[in-house]
Amino acid sequence: MKVRYEDPFPLSEKHFLVSKSINLKEGEKMGIYLLDMEGNETLLYKDKKLSCFDPMPLAPRFRPREIPTARKFDESPGYFYVQNVYVGTHMENVLPGSVKYLRVVESPEKRTYTQASWNGQGQQAPGVNWHSFENKRVLGTVPVEEDGSVYFEAPSGKYLYFQLLDEKKKMVQSMRSGVIVHPGETNGCIGCHEDRLSVPPVSTKMPIAMSKKPNKLTETESPIFSYTRDLQPVFDKHCIECHDFDKEAGEKILLVGDRNPYFNASYIDIQIKKQIASVGGGPAEIQQAYSWGAHASNLVKVIENGHHNISLSKEEMEGIYTWIDLNGIYYPEYESAYPNNPAGRSPLTYEELKKLGELTGVNFNPLADHNRKLGPQISFERPELSPCLKNIQMDGAGYLEALEIIIKGEQRLAQNPRADMEDFEPCEEQQIQLKKYMDRLEVEKENNKAVSEGKLVYDKKAISQTLNREKE
Repeated sequence: MKVRYEDPFPLSEKHFLVSKSINLKEGEKMGIYLLDMEGNETLLYKDKKLSCFDPMPLAPRFRPREIPTARKFDESPGYFYVQNVYVGTHMENVLPGSVKYLRVVESPEKRTYTQASWNGQGQQAPGVNWHSFENKRVLGTVPVEEDGSVYFEAPSGKYLYFQLLDEKKKMVQSMRSGVIVHPGETNGCIGCHEDRLSVPPVSTKMPIAMSKKPNKLTETESPIFSYTRDLQPVFDKHCIECHDFDKEAGEKILLVGDRNPYFNASYIDIQIKKQIASVGGGPAEIQQAYSWGAHASNLVKVIENGHHNISLSKEEMEGIYTWIDLNGIYYPEYESAYPNNPAGRSPLTYEELKKLGELTGVNFNPLADHNRKLGPQISFERPELSPCLKNIQMDGAGYLEALEIIIKGEQRLAQNPRADMEDFEPCEEQQIQLKKYMDRLEVEKENNKAVSEGKLVYDKKAISQTLNREKE
């Protein structure tokens, strides 16, 4: 066991109080020592049973200087800067000048309670995506200067992360953590994935971005990304004529938007056939630039190589790049219309899926898992084309009973749309939870306003409860 030092307190330029590990053979404890710059140590105090930490002399001393806070308590924006995006680890083969934009992405908070995990991946519930546990909103992009510097305004109080983009707006490198800025606050970093023990490179020049006013995000805030709204229409326009059920190209990959109990057909087939390179919530290690996302995805390579002379617009290609670079997400909402059904998304119950499995010979239980091998088996938009029915087409009564179960799902979705459809509404329980969250948010805004104006605001509910107890 190594000797451990903690909690240094300076007494002078040469002497410190420290907490140091002692009695290593008998089990680690911490004692209080006097330490000088030459490494000389004097034990001042140790306890027979307890460890001692945070030594501080009980004596008059000068009050240390305080750094004034730049934080405000309103809804004004904050600011971020990067000194040089090309500085840092895991930026191999990223040439100076190749990064043109920095994309700002919000990962909105989940505001409703979860149930047990849905056996898709991780502990998210209801199901949201494969290989990613959250939904995303692109807030916009800002330019990266020639020297790699960036300085921009960002909304405060939101959980954000940043991505570097090339001239086509394909991801070069991405944060896989996040950051929040308070109103009026400025945060910054040396580069992208810089070593945390590194220091800013010495330069006689002010970074170009910091010599200007902070950039504003170019695009207006978009809705939370929805696969069925933002990406499926591209496949509908260019691909489904060939890549449909019962067609030769559809056997290679399905790109139709027919919904099934968990996602839709194209999302499932693209994922299980590994047509995109996403990392989602793992691995934990930092990934090299260009090693995942649109640059490394087979789907992008096929389209860019002129697959059957299909020509996509610039906006359509950027939409595909963005979806892949956001880790191949699907649902725009955490909330559920079917909280007690499989994955919290299926219009069919556990019992109905079990019965459908008995009739068709398909085990639907493992089909929520991201490691599934079997392609889409149900179409709620076109029940008669559901692949699970193929094996029993000659079984009259069994076929009709199975088809009837799928049609029930179609009818329920028409009456009660789920989160990948228009007119979606959360279940009643989650609507109550959302209202509770919004009420709490209003209280927080009122409190912040009082702080910014130097006023007092009282908890009316707590006062009322106190008065009632006094009356009793």
